[in-house]
Amino acid sequence: MLSYYPGCTVRAQQDDGFEREALALLASLDIQTHELEEWECCGAVYPEARDEYVGLLSSVRALQRTWDAGSQGMLTLCSACFHVMRRVNHRMKRDEEAQRRVGGYLGNMYQGETKVFHLLEVLRDLVGYPRIQEAVVTPLKGEKMACYYGCMLLRPKEELGLVDSENPRLMEALMETLGATTVRFPYQTDCCGAYHVYREAPLAAAASLKVITAAREAGATQIITACPLCKHNLEACQASLPQKERLPVAYMTAPLVKALGGVQRLEQMAFQNGEKGDPSHAFSGENSQ
Repeated sequence: MLSYYPGCTVRAQQDDGFEREALALLASLDIQTHELEEWECCGAVYPEARDEYVGLLSSVRALQRTWDAGSQGMLTLCSACFHVMRRVNHRMKRDEEAQRRVGGYLGNMYQGETKVFHLLEVLRDLVGYPRIQEAVVTPLKGEKMACYYGCMLLRPKEELGLVDSENPRLMEALMETLGATTVRFPYQTDCCGAYHVYREAPLAAAASLKVITAAREAGATQIITACPLCKHNLEACQASLPQKERLPVAYMTAPLVKALGGVQRLEQMAFQNGEKGDPSHAFSGENSQ
């Protein structure tokens, strides 16, 4: 069982299907999840100051609750949540002063015992590519996927350790398992402009547009990402482009769900495997398990 940490952005944007698709996908592949109770925002940005401890509290609370629940680890979907939680956990394993200060605030000593998983990591390490390939019912032949990682999944490598930060291949391996062709392109590990979009929109648009342009010139038919903010920026920067120059942007769950038969099929499979309640609503809203 994995404790599921939704995070603010994913939960606030349920209409985009990311959460529903991810939870249905995992449940159909026999990965059980249970939403953490009383979770709070992770802070969105990791506190870099070494003498900053208050900024660690909400993440440590969630990590501690996951550990207390006896879960296999904490599941995150959002790249920013993963980035913050993994780095906080990394620090709490090694920083005795942080352990003491945070423990003083929270009333218990946490030393980084929880394993933090991104969805991509769960699919790679807990499910495995052979199991995913067996579940494919509609191979994605003819699709040319440009896999965009951005920065939050990758760096700093020594703290996150998810993939090779210079030459990641995790999303490519997943898409190729589904029968798709992947294309390599410049800037796939560059920042999309991130939160600058709110105060320096032209700067963020320029950063995202070079990603879109490079992917299109590499022959991609669509670009996929695991980050809500990256998806927003990559879509927003194309508003001024002619329709023929625009490149569809999707969460990495979309091609997975398509190849495995659609979200309703996956929900039905999970329901038949023991999920309780109406399968059409089993993976939406705050009662997703």
